[in-house]
Amino acid sequence: MVVEPYKIVGHRLCPYVQRVVIVMIEKGIDFERIDIDLDNKPAWLGDISRGRQVPVFWAGRDEWLFESGVIARYLDEVTGGGLTPSDPWARACHEAWMDYADGMLNIVARIIYRDVDASAFAISLRELEERLWIVNGRFQPHKYLAGDAFGLVDGVFATLFRYFSVFDRVSETKLSDALPPKLTEWWALVGSHKSVKNAVPPTYEAELIQFIAQKESHVARVLGTTSG
Repeated sequence: MVVEPYKIVGHRLCPYVQRVVIVMIEKGIDFERIDIDLDNKPAWLGDISRGRQVPVFWAGRDEWLFESGVIARYLDEVTGGGLTPSDPWARACHEAWMDYADGMLNIVARIIYRDVDASAFAISLRELEERLWIVNGRFQPHKYLAGDAFGLVDGVFATLFRYFSVFDRVSETKLSDALPPKLTEWWALVGSHKSVKNAVPPTYEAELIQFIAQKESHVARVLGTTSG
């Protein structure tokens, strides 16, 4: 009997798709990736996703699963765990910091879509920097944020850090230069981790610049000028 691979549907640059893909690569899970255009969603998306939201995940069951964090934790659990702590308190702490990373991704979305001038962009960058120092002060990596081995929390924060080199193209204040030393070392390690690298296309940064340049924010206008 041939078993069909798992399927993940979403945008090819989406950080929430990335975290699911990172888990599947870490676990050696075969999967099919179905990339869609968020500005022109296919009609069939409504048949598998409540509210036509992405990512959605299929595991050979009658129902598609949504919410990237739920999908990632499900995949870790059914493959024996290891990407989140077994201790309930430690696992809860990791969950809390992953939620914190999601809050920082909301700031990233604000920069891409809603910060219409340089002043608003600078405020958002400063907020990101302040939050990075909070992470450094209270959740500093040992080797990884998860401890001695790569974990789901590392994958979640990796999807956030990917944006920094693109934002650095726009601002004289470089997020990469403002990183605390421990997080700089961590990103050098995690950014080259196999599952993190392979969760996005090889042309990710160029595609991200093109994607952002089509929006109406300050960052979009600058990138549209410099990349054209």
